[in-house]
Amino acid sequence: MKKFVIYFIITAFLLVPAGANAAPKKQKSTLTLTYETKDSFIIKSKILYPKVKKTTYPVVILLHSLGYSSSYWTSLPKLLNDKGYAVLLVDLRGHGQSLYDSNFRIHYWTKYSDLQFSKYPTDVIELISYVLYAYKNISAQDYVIVGADIGANTAILAAEKMKVKPKGIVLISASLKFKGLYTPIAMTNLGSTPIMAIASKRDNYSFNQISELKKFAQGKYDEKIYPIGGAGMLMLKANPSMASDIANWIGSVLK
Repeated sequence: MKKFVIYFIITAFLLVPAGANAAPKKQKSTLTLTYETKDSFIIKSKILYPKVKKTTYPVVILLHSLGYSSSYWTSLPKLLNDKGYAVLLVDLRGHGQSLYDSNFRIHYWTKYSDLQFSKYPTDVIELISYVLYAYKNISAQDYVIVGADIGANTAILAAEKMKVKPKGIVLISASLKFKGLYTPIAMTNLGSTPIMAIASKRDNYSFNQISELKKFAQGKYDEKIYPIGGAGMLMLKANPSMASDIANWIGSVLK
């Protein structure tokens, strides 16, 4: 009998995904999450819920620019909440609140090699899988990923590996290759997933790169070009309508 009890406990433990170290609490408007990756890095994120109560929420996952954090998305999270979507705000490793490993050693992105940046897509996949396991009010079917520069390349590579593909992906200043994150092959593997690609005319590199990426897209590929602003999240402050444009496009794919 003792052997059976011990075996049952061990088996039950193995069925829980890595990082799922606490049962979810009752829903609040904002939930702060701490997730430990398989290589013992601590990823911090937040879920922002809309005011309107639902049994299950579509979710938009926001992946920030290199050198920034999830706090720089300006009005976009609120606009998405107002449309009834939950928002998962992620601090990528080496940024924002995601600076430590499980031994409390600090790691800044400025010291990263391409090998360390290559862990970003896996981090995002693991985190999304954990959220879907732990929070049953987050839809596993109706989700969109929004990424800016390194977050955009991460979004492509993460979405390629997801069993259920996102309903859409918003790419802000995406590129063929950034910090070793090579996207063309992954783009072809996304199939018919709709994509909104954004760049500024003043950022010639990103402007040209989203045109190059279009060659690999297999589904709908909407390009949105703004007259001013720099790369990535910087465009949000320079173009007041950009957050609304993104939210409206997401509304067209999360029906």
